[in-house]
Amino acid sequence: MDSAYGELAFWVAIGVINIAFWSAMTPVFKAWAERIRGPQSMNAEVMARLEALEAARPVTGETDLVYQRMAELEERLEFTERLLAQDRDLTRIEERR
Repeated sequence: MDSAYGELAFWVAIGVINIAFWSAMTPVFKAWAERIRGPQSMNAEVMARLEALEAARPVTGETDLVYQRMAELEERLEFTERLLAQDRDLTRIEERR
């Protein structure tokens, strides 16, 4: 009789552990599923706000042109800085002679 109660207690404990484990893992699996679904699962309010932002400031060819011009200016600035640094080095070398 003792072994029957012991076996029953064992299986009840296993059941409780399973319920606790799956209850604890439910949020993890829900988050994983949301991540797999991706952006199409965003709610309507978030999508509306995103569309409004994109409509207000769209990235157009003009924006790309501005980025390209900024990159060219950065290159020119770096080139000028290198020339000035070389000029300073040459004047220091000539002063030492």
